[in-house]
Amino acid sequence: MAQLKATYKEIFQIATPLILGNLAWTSNGVFDTIFVGNLGKVQLDAIGFASVFYSVLFMMGFSFTRGTQLLIARRMGELNKKEVGNIFDNTVIALSAVALVLFILIKVYSHEILTFMLHNKDIIAACDEFLSYRMWGLVPSYMSFIFIAFYSGIGKTQILSISVILMTCINVFLNYGLVYGKFGLPEMGIGGSGTATSVAETLAILVMFLGTFYKGRKKEFYIFRFEKFDTKLMRQMINISVPLMLQALVAVGGWLVFFARIETTLGKNALAISSIYRQLIMFFTIPTWSLGSAANTIISNLVGQQNFKEVKIAIRRISVVSIGFAVLSCALIYFFPDFCINIFINKFDSAQLLPEAKNALPVIYVIFLLMSFSNIMFNGVISVGDIITALIIEVVVVIAYIAYFMFVLSQPWASLWTVWTAEWIYWLTMVAGSLIFFRYKHLAVV
Repeated sequence: MAQLKATYKEIFQIATPLILGNLAWTSNGVFDTIFVGNLGKVQLDAIGFASVFYSVLFMMGFSFTRGTQLLIARRMGELNKKEVGNIFDNTVIALSAVALVLFILIKVYSHEILTFMLHNKDIIAACDEFLSYRMWGLVPSYMSFIFIAFYSGIGKTQILSISVILMTCINVFLNYGLVYGKFGLPEMGIGGSGTATSVAETLAILVMFLGTFYKGRKKEFYIFRFEKFDTKLMRQMINISVPLMLQALVAVGGWLVFFARIETTLGKNALAISSIYRQLIMFFTIPTWSLGSAANTIISNLVGQQNFKEVKIAIRRISVVSIGFAVLSCALIYFFPDFCINIFINKFDSAQLLPEAKNALPVIYVIFLLMSFSNIMFNGVISVGDIITALIIEVVVVIAYIAYFMFVLSQPWASLWTVWTAEWIYWLTMVAGSLIFFRYKHLAVV
């Protein structure tokens, strides 16, 4: 049905394929870290920082298409399928141009940026090698974001799971083969990991493209017609998407500064453990991020119906589901901590890194729980259409986040445990901003 009602059944129908798809998508970074991490600490440090660096570019494209998803969901609530196709086609044109420009800029200036942010020459060289291959997946990634926005916006997300699971299988096979020189493939080390992920992403977009024709979505939603470049629509998309891009840049930029300061202040071991924590957070909070995307679709659809009274009910129901997944994630890490950490490091480094990594795990549990409902509430702010307020909240959050961890790092008692509590400040500030918004904003005028 085009018009949604925010029932628990609809929440699970939309979110479950997104969880499976995002599980496969995020596992790309996890498997990159697993295979490369077994090469040594320098490579583990490099893959951790390079992944955060690439995430800045990744989030720019993904955030732009979040605006596309919101508009498509809004039009579905209005039962206007033809306009869905117009939004899709114009996003393809705009994002293709953005991806090509970014690809060229990073190819030319990545080394200078890494040298500015890092001190260790071995880590810089390894980051350079990884990114030189990883960047070839940027354009396919941006195209896949458009399909993700389209299928999430119309509430039909099954094909996303199929394509991304296939991508993961290919990525695991190629990562193992190219990093270690197996299956007759050349041994490329950390560069092989970047190559594997780029190839896998390219094949995934082909599956999404072909699946769109197979399911008849092209005809149903009037996509791939490119009848005109709609300047009015593009201005509307920019007004929504640019603040979302800035919000993502601010968020990921804060994390980039966080990792850079850990390397320069606490050293390589702390950076290696932080890279492990990052992958644990990215992997085990997949349900939370997927439910945030489901919230974008459901709430935008409700707004399209002018059904504002159901918005807060939807946020509450989605938050309940998200908290349940967070508790399950905490339990899995609590009962299997050695496995969850050792999978990212080789046996020679385990004895040195494992005790300290386990010591700070309680900080991670709190992060999971805070994120589970803070992220949903913040996506609610975005979904009702008040993008500027969402950007303001994000800027305030990141300022508080950076100020806190910079203060902690300047103290003689600074440790990995205390520095990572900055994530508590991040999510607590975010939920406070979101609560203030919903307390005082009249949704019907957003």
